[in-house]
Parts: sequence; structure tokens; C-alpha cells
Amino acid sequence: MKKIYKVGIIGVGSIVELSHLPVLKNIDDIEISWQYDKSFTRSTLVSKMFQVSALRENDLENAIQEIDICLLTIPYGTRQTFIEKCADYNKSIYVEKPFAIKVEEHEYYCKLFPSYSVAIGLQRRYYKIVSFLQHIIKGKFFGRLKQIYFTEGYFILKGGNKFTTGANLSGGRVILESAIHSLDQLLLITSANNVAVKDVKSIHKSLIDYDSLFNSVLTTTDGEVPITCEISSIRNLSNGLELHFENAILKCQLTVDPMVRIFSNDNEVVLNISDLEKYAGAETISHSYYLCWKEFINALNNQESNLTSCNSSVLTTSWIHQIYNKMEINEDRNNRGE
Repeated sequence: MKKIYKVGIIGVGSIVELSHLPVLKNIDDIEISWQYDKSFTRSTLVSKMFQVSALRENDLENAIQEIDICLLTIPYGTRQTFIEKCADYNKSIYVEKPFAIKVEEHEYYCKLFPSYSVAIGLQRRYYKIVSFLQHIIKGKFFGRLKQIYFTEGYFILKGGNKFTTGANLSGGRVILESAIHSLDQLLLITSANNVAVKDVKSIHKSLIDYDSLFNSVLTTTDGEVPITCEISSIRNLSNGLELHFENAILKCQLTVDPMVRIFSNDNEVVLNISDLEKYAGAETISHSYYLCWKEFINALNNQESNLTSCNSSVLTTSWIHQIYNKMEINEDRNNRGE
């Protein structure tokens, strides 16, 4: 008999309203038991929209004991108590990124649960561009991968708030809250087994990063690959990925439906690829959430780790950890006037 998993949701911001709830309502293996938000007004509104019970904070303790999976989408800095409580009650969890900003923290949370019962919301792992580029690199269609350049920058003209401008809540800003998806994709695309950050130049304040340029080295089965990343929330950049192979340069976006362009080494366009249909992955952003949830359910049913499981993204956290650690070192030096 197929198991139906009861899900409770803590935090019902826009990502739950626009992505998780519409998907969860269409998965047969899922029954949404309740949802809670610090703002009961917000929770009540979501209840009317999706016909899912709204809880008061006083009801949470008992409610968690009655579910199978807890979806946590509250800010990074407010999650620890709920993660540990779910572990105490032997509940599975699905945690929206960022899961952790230090490797030790990541591994601590993983050890609280069976590895297959913690999913991390890195849904862009399921984009077709990931499987396509894995195929290109592993097949050495253009020779060995020699160098990577990645840029992601958008000027955001809006005021700060307590969440985005407080490292204790958000953990960071543009790298941790947005670019983490792309960094995670890059590790999967290259099948990297290690990453080392060499240097970081950043405009930041109290570890809230606004504009960063960092050089790293990815270790793969074919050797080391240097990668330069430029990430900003105060500049519009020529966003995208460049993979420099021995015999060609590949340029694309890491989006759900990208155009892939192949250039010769003298920068002449050789080929445009717009159809990745034969490659496994999501057709839309919503589809990526669906695939992530279905894979998590498969992990729970089979009691085996897979791409959703917390132990599959330790290297992503390591990359983030190293970036912010070097930022902190640089900030200390600046404060000392060195």
C-alpha cells in the first residue's frame, strides 16, 4: 500500500505560495496537514487560498508530532530549534536553502537524522542544463575542460530589511541567498569532488555581501579546473556561464530553458543549441520543485540517499564556507588598517 506523507509547513512566504504549495497540492503521495507563519494574518490568507489549516504558535509543538515531513522555509537564522525538534520527534524535513553556512553546521544537522530523511531545496539541480553540461564534459566533446567563468549580477533598487541586511538571520546576502543555486549547479556539472577558494574581493558590510569576485579551483577526475565567479546585487553583469575547453568555448545561462552557444577558440560562433528536450530534467521552474519533492519521497520510500539528501551538498556548503571565511579575514584586516 502506497504511503501518504503528512506535511506541515513552517513559514509561508512567497516561495511557499508560488512554488511549494501548488506543487504539493498535486502530488498524490502528499497530504498537507497545516501551515504556520509568524504573521497569523499571512497564514490566514494562505489558508483561504489553498484550503490548508493555519496554526497558531502555541499549537506547533503538538502539530509537529502528528506529521511525517516538516517543510522549513523560515529565515536561515531561525531554523535551528525547529530542525532539532524535528530530529527529537523522528520527523523528516525539507529545508529551503541556505541549509548551512559552515561545513560543521551542515554535518551536525545531517547527523541528527537518517541521511535520506533530510532534503535541501536546491531544486535547480534538476534543470536540463545540468545533465546536458555533465554529458558534454564527461564525453569530452570539445576536449578537456580548462577554465570556467561565471557571472551573476543584477542591480536591485530597493531598500533593505531586517532579514536581508542581518547576517544572523540571512547568513549572508547575494551569494548565500541567490547565487548558491548556481554554485551548486557548477559543482554537479563538473562532478567536482573538492573546491578550494583562492582569493575573494568583495564589497560587504558585516558579512552581508553586495558585490564579490572570487577565484577558486575545482578538483575533478580529470584534474584541477580554475573558476572565476563575479556576483553582484549592485551591478548589472553579462550574466552567464563560460566553459573553456581545449577546442571550443561554450556559453549559456544556468536557467530552466537556456540557449547554448558554441564558439571556436577565436570567438567565432559555431553552433546554437536551443533544444535540450532529450536530456533529463525540468521543463519549467515549477517542474523542478515537483521533481525535487518526488525524489525526496523516493528517498524516504527506499530509505536511500539521493540527489535531494543533505549529504549530497556538503561540498556546496564548503564553497560558501570558504568564501565567507575569506571575507571575514579581509574584513578583520581592514578594521585593523592592514
